Amino acid sequence: MTGIGPVEPHEPAADSHPLAPHPSDIVDADSPRPYERWNALPPRRRRLLLAAIVTATAAAATLLLPHPERPAPAPPDPWPAQVTHLKYEGAHGETFRFTVRVDHGGPVTIRQMRSGDPRLTLTPTPRPPIEATPDTRRTLTVRIDVRDCSALPRALDMAYLDLILTNRRARELHSFIFVDRYPHDLLTLLRARCREPRAELTHW
Repeated sequence: MTGIGPVEPHEPAADSHPLAPHPSDIVDADSPRPYERWNALPPRRRRLLLAAIVTATAAAATLLLPHPERPAPAPPDPWPAQVTHLKYEGAHGETFRFTVRVDHGGPVTIRQMRSGDPRLTLTPTPRPPIEATPDTRRTLTVRIDVRDCSALPRALDMAYLDLILTNRRARELHSFIFVDRYPHDLLTLLRARCREPRAELTHW
């Protein structure tokens, strides 16, 4: 007797897997390779591409290379009054001697020299402008004349000279104050030039 059993669904075998497509089945698998494409380019275009590649490589190398540090800018010159010194050396009659010294920095130029007392006039030798540098000392000889003998002081505790100083940084008017010897020698000169009657000795 022939019988028909229940119908069972068909299942693929457990070890069945879809096969990877063969390279010959892939679209464009037989397209030219990179070097073949390169050889197919016109010579002019290949030269342009090579030049672009070389330029890009050089630019990248420049960016990656360490750059030397820039040297720090030179400090500005100091203010001329901070580095200029005027030293009193002594007197001989109406002539007074001074020494100019510059500590450091660039040269300092004395543009003008006058007395702090308007009754006195100065005549320096050499005449301004006078340049002083850190490696040299300048000697100044100053003749002092009296314009006005009125109100002659009985004593001088201090006296000063006004100098206009310039360097590459600034122009300054600076007062150099002296004590002891210079006031004493100056007062000696005033007393010698301004004898009684004072009203008759107003100009020299």
